[in-house]
Amino acid sequence: MPEKDTQWDLVGDRIRAARKAKGMSVRELARRIGVSASHVSQVERGIGAFSVPALYAVAGELGASMNALLDVQPPPAGGALGDPAAIRVRDLIDEGIVQRVGDHPSIQLSSGPRWSRLTSAGEAGSEFLEVVYAPGTPPPPEDIRHAGREFGIVIAGTLNVQVDRADGVLNPGDSIAFDSRIPYRFCNDGAEE
Repeated sequence: MPEKDTQWDLVGDRIRAARKAKGMSVRELARRIGVSASHVSQVERGIGAFSVPALYAVAGELGASMNALLDVQPPPAGGALGDPAAIRVRDLIDEGIVQRVGDHPSIQLSSGPRWSRLTSAGEAGSEFLEVVYAPGTPPPPEDIRHAGREFGIVIAGTLNVQVDRADGVLNPGDSIAFDSRIPYRFCNDGAEE
């Protein structure tokens, strides 16, 4: 039996719960996102992983935000920042304002990249992620599309990009921004992350 992936165990539970809440079978979800029912079942049991396009497709089909599927920590407790009743000695980590590097929840996607959330809790309407492409990470087998916008900056190495069938290579310090409903793909055929 394959070993459970603790990163995908919680994500799989959330996908299963969202699918059941929609009254959708494993087979129907699989059909809608273009994978096998056994693949969906493996992900839901924490012994498989989705590719980037499949994960976005799952979120879209289930009407769930990526944050709702990937958030591995409960939102921070504490008073609102502008609340006069909450004036006290404050801890920026406990309040979810600061997140230490070792606390970034991460997940390795089946198509190669590793996503780490850079906020202590999910943010409504946005996902602030560090995405690391290992050397030799191939492009996904199909285009990626989803609602929203993509913003990025290359910190190290190079990133091969294809947006709306136009190709380019980003180097350290280069940035990118586009409507993510346009088909795109990223890969790394360079020698470093």
